[in-house]
Amino acid sequence: MLRNPFTCSDHPLQLVLAAFPPAGPDTPPYLMLLMKSFQSMFPPLSPQRIHLSSCRRVVLVHYNADRDTVDLRHYLITVRAQGVSRHVRKILEGSKSQRAGSVLDLGREQDVADYILRQGGADGYESASTAVSDVGEDAEENKIELAGDYVGRNNRKGEQRSVRLDEVGPRMELRLLKITEGTPGKEGAVIWHRYGK
Repeated sequence: MLRNPFTCSDHPLQLVLAAFPPAGPDTPPYLMLLMKSFQSMFPPLSPQRIHLSSCRRVVLVHYNADRDTVDLRHYLITVRAQGVSRHVRKILEGSKSQRAGSVLDLGREQDVADYILRQGGADGYESASTAVSDVGEDAEENKIELAGDYVGRNNRKGEQRSVRLDEVGPRMELRLLKITEGTPGKEGAVIWHRYGK
């Protein structure tokens, strides 16, 4: 049996189908079958029952009508505190080594302010006005109020956070060549073929 590389037992993957044409008399029937195939690869989700903390990854399947291809992208949902510098966020969220039980290494700093205000600028420090974490991350369209508790430190219901999708791969452009009856190894009649009748 083929295993879906995108599935994870603890965290179901969210599937987004984009730019597929609606069903109609002018829509090629193989497109509806292609869309149903992608839907059957991922577990169905119920918005009323799903927990926000289980939404960690998204797969985007986008139909490109000009090229008659399907673009596939895989994203990780990242939720972070907004309006704070990268160093302050590291203290708030904890670094990977902190999660393992160790303490943040401030051995090279004379003062905790040296760590918090440090940046790679001309004078080596950043002011409160330049304490934005990443360019565009604190943009208004990325800010949300959490509807429920989310994974990570201080990501509680009602908190303002920045949400970003980080592409983790794979990135693929797929073109359907043929559809056959049956299962792999026991194919039957050809239902549709791109280059043949």
